Amino acid sequence: MNTFGELFRVTTFGESHGIGLGAVIDGCPAGVTVGREQVQAALDRRRPGQSALTTARAEGDQVELLSGVFEGKTLGTPIAAVVRNHDQRSQDYATLAKEDRPGHADRVWRERFGHRDPRGGGRTSGRETLSRVIGGAFAEAFLARDFPSVKVVAWVSQVGPLVSAAPLPGLTRTQVDTHPTRCPDARIAEEMASLIADAKSKGDSWGGAITVRAEGLPVGWGEPVFGKTKALLASALHGIGAVTGVVQGPDDLEARLRQPGSAFHLRPAQGVSDVYGGIQGGLTNGEPLLLRVLFKPPATLSDHAKAGRHDPCILPRAVPVVEAMVSLVLADLALLTAARAHRA
Repeated sequence: MNTFGELFRVTTFGESHGIGLGAVIDGCPAGVTVGREQVQAALDRRRPGQSALTTARAEGDQVELLSGVFEGKTLGTPIAAVVRNHDQRSQDYATLAKEDRPGHADRVWRERFGHRDPRGGGRTSGRETLSRVIGGAFAEAFLARDFPSVKVVAWVSQVGPLVSAAPLPGLTRTQVDTHPTRCPDARIAEEMASLIADAKSKGDSWGGAITVRAEGLPVGWGEPVFGKTKALLASALHGIGAVTGVVQGPDDLEARLRQPGSAFHLRPAQGVSDVYGGIQGGLTNGEPLLLRVLFKPPATLSDHAKAGRHDPCILPRAVPVVEAMVSLVLADLALLTAARAHRA
């Protein structure tokens, strides 16, 4: 499947070392204010070469909007966007045409399809996520118009053994982007940067976690059985290549699970307990949505990592990808909820 969503749909296309990658967004309502600059700003947060902590692949990731937008507003027709590759260096992968890299999808892709593109991982490369960021930019523009209270912000909350303190509500993306690790805890961010830089010099890698918070959600988005909001979000986030787990609820959820129900479900003086992560009975409950997304360390290691151009830790660049996937789910839920209310 290369298409995500039911009513607000995004289809991604392209390979890491092909001519380009992009997205087709279908179902975005007409009249949403969004231009190339807004989409480009989203891509700039994901692009390679942002700092010494990321891959050295020099891609500007300049987006071209081919259809679906006129005079800064969506037309309600399919939106097509493309980003052309310029710094592939496909020759670096010549020896991998017949060699399956440990930890990558090379072997299973070859056995499933019988033919694969070995250049940079082809379709399985993390570079494919730029297409999701394009889709997320349009989803966020739609939400900003019809549900302006909804704000989605993610940050790096863990790299290896280093875990940051939870930021206060109201955190902005500008604050997250202040440090190249995208960790808003200044002290831990510096330690994370040192850890990642050391891994890069040794050809090693680190995984960790990204926490995402969505505030201002209305009550009742989702379905109580098979269309649970938590299930849709988990599916969307697990669709990111390096994700190994999604936890709904606060960072100390594991500790709270050691409590009896009488303590776990205790309602605070105001609002709903945050142990539910903003979802109850499959529906949004009006409280902030809180998810912790777990990422494995990149699989390119040792001499391959030193010779090639790879991220020793993908977490800083994955932050906008996580935000995009959550925004796509929320945009789809908004349209689905409205459609079902109309039918009722």
